[in-house]
Amino acid sequence: MRTLLLTLLAATALFLGSCASKATEAPIEKQVDSQSFSNAFFGKLWINSYEAQRNETPVYRPEGYVWATPPERYNMPMEGGDGFRLDADGTGVYIAPGIGPGPTTHPVTWKRESPEKPVFLIHVTDNSRPDMRLEVVSVVADRLTARYLP
Repeated sequence: MRTLLLTLLAATALFLGSCASKATEAPIEKQVDSQSFSNAFFGKLWINSYEAQRNETPVYRPEGYVWATPPERYNMPMEGGDGFRLDADGTGVYIAPGIGPGPTTHPVTWKRESPEKPVFLIHVTDNSRPDMRLEVVSVVADRLTARYLP
């Protein structure tokens, strides 16, 4: 009886451990002014992976990301994806779905909406797109969740 109880406890522990999330992301509130946020976020070209479903926050992966197993894609436009790179010096690029040959790249400048929040005001300098507000929800070296705000 005791062996059976120990076996059940061990099986339960293994089951609960397997339910844990694969990605361990630090809460963004702790990253906002930290060096780890800067290292993980700035200077990388983040491409929408379309692995998030319609009611979830979009997921971006760094350019050249190699999938161990490609995910199911949701709501991916025919013209190609979107993405961006914000450099620490206040410049960057925005990648918009294109017409015909694929996505188009546009230069941007950006500034932080406030020091306390990870919200960035993005201005497309060629005026081909309206200004945008981007909120970073979480970021680690190979996964960014972010959404455009109204």
